[in-house]
Amino acid sequence: MALREPVRYCDAIRLLGADDPDVVELIDQLVADEATDLLAARTELVGFTHQALNRLDREAHLLTRVERTRYIAAAHSAIVVTAFFESLDDTELPFRLDNGLDDAAAGVADRKRLGEFVALLVASAPPLPRPQRSTADGRARVRRFYLRRCKQLPSVLRGMPLWEELDESQRRAITERLGASLADRCVRRYEELRDKLAASFPEFGAWASLSMVRARTSVTDVPMGLSRLQHRLQSISTGRVPSAVRGALARAHEERLNVPPVRHTGGTHIPPLSISYINPCFRVTEITAHARPHDAAWWEEHTEVRDDLAEFLLGYVTSPRALTHPLIVVGPPGSGKSALASVLAARLPDSDFTAVRVSGRNLPADGYDRVLADRFAEALAAAGGGNCDALPVLILDGLEEVTTRSLASRSDLLAGVTRFQRERAAGPDPVAVVVTCRDSTAARMRFPLGSVVLRLEDFTDAQLATWLSIWNRVNCSYFHHHGVASLDWETVEAHFPLARRPLFLLMLALYDGVGNALRRVNAPLRETALYERWLRMLADSTDRADPVATERPAEAESDPEVRSGRIEQALLTASLLALSLFHRGGEVVDGATVAADRDALVRWPPHYARPLDPLRLPCVGETPPAEGAPTGLAFTDPVLGDYLVARLVAEELAELAEARMRELRSIRPAPVDDSFLYALLSFTPLSVSGEVLRFLADRLRLLAPHVRDELRLVLAELLREAGRHRREAHYGGYRPVELGAACRDAIYTANLLLVLMGVHGGAVPLRELFGAGAVRRWRSLAHLWRSQLPPEQWASLAESLRVHEDSRGGLVVYPCEGLPLDPDPGAQTYLGEVARDAALLADSGTQQLLHALSPLIRLFGGDVTARAAGEVSDAYAVLALAFTAAETSDEDLVSYYDRAFSLAAMLDSDNRLRFIVFLLRQLRGHTHRLGARLVPLVARYVRPVGVARSARASVRRLAEEHNEHVTAIRDVLAGRW
Repeated sequence: MALREPVRYCDAIRLLGADDPDVVELIDQLVADEATDLLAARTELVGFTHQALNRLDREAHLLTRVERTRYIAAAHSAIVVTAFFESLDDTELPFRLDNGLDDAAAGVADRKRLGEFVALLVASAPPLPRPQRSTADGRARVRRFYLRRCKQLPSVLRGMPLWEELDESQRRAITERLGASLADRCVRRYEELRDKLAASFPEFGAWASLSMVRARTSVTDVPMGLSRLQHRLQSISTGRVPSAVRGALARAHEERLNVPPVRHTGGTHIPPLSISYINPCFRVTEITAHARPHDAAWWEEHTEVRDDLAEFLLGYVTSPRALTHPLIVVGPPGSGKSALASVLAARLPDSDFTAVRVSGRNLPADGYDRVLADRFAEALAAAGGGNCDALPVLILDGLEEVTTRSLASRSDLLAGVTRFQRERAAGPDPVAVVVTCRDSTAARMRFPLGSVVLRLEDFTDAQLATWLSIWNRVNCSYFHHHGVASLDWETVEAHFPLARRPLFLLMLALYDGVGNALRRVNAPLRETALYERWLRMLADSTDRADPVATERPAEAESDPEVRSGRIEQALLTASLLALSLFHRGGEVVDGATVAADRDALVRWPPHYARPLDPLRLPCVGETPPAEGAPTGLAFTDPVLGDYLVARLVAEELAELAEARMRELRSIRPAPVDDSFLYALLSFTPLSVSGEVLRFLADRLRLLAPHVRDELRLVLAELLREAGRHRREAHYGGYRPVELGAACRDAIYTANLLLVLMGVHGGAVPLRELFGAGAVRRWRSLAHLWRSQLPPEQWASLAESLRVHEDSRGGLVVYPCEGLPLDPDPGAQTYLGEVARDAALLADSGTQQLLHALSPLIRLFGGDVTARAAGEVSDAYAVLALAFTAAETSDEDLVSYYDRAFSLAAMLDSDNRLRFIVFLLRQLRGHTHRLGARLVPLVARYVRPVGVARSARASVRRLAEEHNEHVTAIRDVLAGRW
């Protein structure tokens, strides 16, 4: 039986009682409304549940990891309904339920009403605890489940003959006892059974987040290395002996933790992850249509910080949700996403799990579903993960490294991952998936609804102090022999908040390890300044390490200018390497290709000493081959490459502004020569990496005000004149990718605008840029970009820019900076992409349509307009019921009602009641017309509702109208009109 979440009570009993035909037969009868003896049925089911739980506790060691998850989920559904039955038995009423509800004198209609209630209860799916939710949230969801059942039971009693024999006070007492008070008793009994289940199955305690309510042993106790996750998983291990392939793979993951993340630099020793990984704090959420997982401000508003990462991961990898939805780990650069992926892979016991790491750069260029599924299946098969003994955990590290030139947009990549998981979950080989992704990439990805997203937080003071003590212990010998002081709190404190991210803390420590250089910094370092200083230190130490091999001239030791020139040349060659990788969008790049690119862009004078080869830098290495493909070059941290690209562009922009100012002072001024800038900026939009734009804006802010003003004028002039002449006079041989002239012009103009906004530091009025024809010129440019850019590159541009009208009716373009759209169809919906495209294209027609649909979108989310081929959308069905029912065929009308009632399930209680009342009003008017066609639909959706006395007057009025419509519809169908 395929695992589904949540688990229906009838399915749970069938699974737990698979070897008891009497119990299975009873459940089948109840589901089919064939049995109405509630007392006998619930007594038998309660007794069976307790027996099944005891047997499950005894025989749990015989189950595989996936079977254990399935049985625990079933056991939870069983205890929720069992708590309801037991609490109902303990409720004091003026009659016995068995004598009242099952009285032989009850009419057929009364027995059928009772049968509907029993069938509804047995077929219900109680909410399953999820580790991303708090214990209080799980308790509240279970209580709402009980309240719905409790509200239905009095309506059953009101239709029984015995109800007429009771006076008003007795009726009121029964309604109260079967209302909120009964729900509270059910919750208390449920918690007793829940805690008993958690004692037998520790992973269920993690599902229910029970550890969150326990007091911490010490506020200064910093958990390390996810060791608690490993120990807890080993304590519940099935004990199966792993295959040779799985064992070798697990040892490789363990060995990775003992190797420093980058090569030895500057004499200091980098602590391996096995002793230095500190469990970070985090935030976690489930994706809804309006979630913004790339926006730090959204996280702060909607979630709370947690410090139980090991417990959460224990709950997640053992939960049913892990088999149908990916866990996406997001965070800014340097937050430790890849380190978490490495440690998680090493901590999963090979007896129960098969951890398979796949780098984002090794994913197929065109990530269509079938291609993606085949790639994943190959990776799992190579790791021996194609069996049920061990759950495969596929770890996709670095989605930002997926090619930017794919014919398929990256926005659908996670949807493809989810479909792959669900296909596997329906068969014998389910798989869990963990994905890491930068914030800037997450901004233009559509996250599947219901998927779980975890955001890594910065280090706390205690975590930072713990890491510093580890660093100083590992390097104490080096510090002693080289006269270097250890890295203390006071030195690091001056550079918050950089030091609170693991990668930046390591870079600060490495920089300070060379003669305590960090102590000589007078002001707090920015991120760009840290990268610049660290790379310069790296280039200088590499150049010094082997002067013969690097052809370092002797003058570099005595002449600071020669030494500085060598460093600049090294950073230039490294920047050209980064540019080669950037323009090729993640494709494999070898040393010969990089050298050819460098020769096409830079011609060294003959008397220059040969610059340092960037391949010698410790931050550059070879990528492992993927599926027989050749190895390529890459930066150990991709953000280093992004910084170097931004550095190269910023240096050329400053040079261009300086050249323009020199020309203005010349007696023979010449036009601006932007041929080198065109070569740099006409192959890939800078927006494909949000980090490049961020670094570039930071570098441009360092320019002198008069240089920035001149650069603003130069860029505006180049943008206005774009496409009128070719700029390849000196660099025509530089062709990292083959693009047509129109495509290159589109990319170049887009990059000019992005750079111009970085120089402005904000919004750019288009009237000042293009004059009176600004609207026409903008739409021409935007549609050129839309037509020429590949999907992923266009999506990155649409996520980076917004266009709005100002108070004078003119258009203003500004960086989106994580701001929601207005109206906002939901960042995680297809209409969200449509709205972003319309905002960039200044497409007022599409924006007006979105505005007209905004009431439906706000209620149901942006996917209400989605439709399969040949079918209508949910929005169409609702509008057709409201306005065009007379022109709609009977068959279609019934189909639209079915879809609309199903749609109501996603709404909260108040909105659900209002929407269903609207549907019942419409349905009441069509009941005579549709007749018997409505019988299955009415049986499934049209039932009376009960409302507590404490409910608002408006809710009580809606409930009364709801029940009036229900009675009228049933009377028509029963022939009593």
